[in-house]
Amino acid sequence: MKKRFSAILRIVISLGLLGFLFWFMRSDFQDIWKIILTCNTRFIAIALFFVVWMLLALSWRLKVVFDGEDLKISLNEAFQLTCVGYFFNNFMPTAVGGDIVKAHYAANFNKQRLKSYASVLMDRIIGMCTVLIIAAVALTVDKGRFQADMLRPLVVVLLVLGVAAVLIATNRSMAIFMERFLMRIKMFGLGERLRAVYSIVHDYRNRKDVVTKSVVFSTIAQSVYYIIVFFLFLSLGKNVNLGNVFLVMPVVIFISMIPSIGGLGVREGAMVAFFAPLAGKEIAFAASLLLLAVLFLISIVGGIVYIWWGLSGTYSEKGEGEG
Repeated sequence: MKKRFSAILRIVISLGLLGFLFWFMRSDFQDIWKIILTCNTRFIAIALFFVVWMLLALSWRLKVVFDGEDLKISLNEAFQLTCVGYFFNNFMPTAVGGDIVKAHYAANFNKQRLKSYASVLMDRIIGMCTVLIIAAVALTVDKGRFQADMLRPLVVVLLVLGVAAVLIATNRSMAIFMERFLMRIKMFGLGERLRAVYSIVHDYRNRKDVVTKSVVFSTIAQSVYYIIVFFLFLSLGKNVNLGNVFLVMPVVIFISMIPSIGGLGVREGAMVAFFAPLAGKEIAFAASLLLLAVLFLISIVGGIVYIWWGLSGTYSEKGEGEG
């Protein structure tokens, strides 16, 4: 019942917000559609070129984190897991999410389930920290030039929360408290499993080389993602300052974490809200739809990989991993 309610809630939020956005833009939709149809395909092609490099950087980050736990996967396997993660994030209205799916199937590659889940969790944590680092740099470089009443305070709040989360995650006293707390959860042995995962993640504070490499690849991936958004705006005939894209998109990413189907509706609404002062609401909405199309394209690739796994028996020959 909880899973069903969560799925229904995500669908309602996503479709509700997206529907509201279309209703809000209804008087301009004909113009928006014309803008999309007349977009510069050369810039679209450049954006798609960068999509490949973004996926490669994300795959390298995942591989580095797994290698740090002596979980050997190839770059090809990491690439497949990354695409399949996009597929489940963007197409499946469940509470599971792409990260859990990636961890589940990664365990079939290395037969160590707990380490796989902890590694995928660490991969996501590093990704979020990188978003905050880029936001901090963009905020420093911007020096108040970007005029948006809510944007700068939101970035500052995210930075404060991020610093606090890092301090909590790396503090030994907090680690002891969390391990004792999790051990009190006795149902189905869940507490012991959660404690083991938390212990693995916490131990990354002693693996500076793994974290450093992961942050480098994550920074590349996030930067390329923002460059993709920049070229989508160029394809629509609007030269939005790249620095502003680096300042706005981290906030859009965090707002997109509101329960939904892969940020659907939430992401588009945030892009319209924050890019409208820079590009106009019509261009901002058109850019959000183009970005949605790009994400769906990646998801389709992930879906093809997932189908290929089933047809080729990729996982029927591998063990389920540790319990």
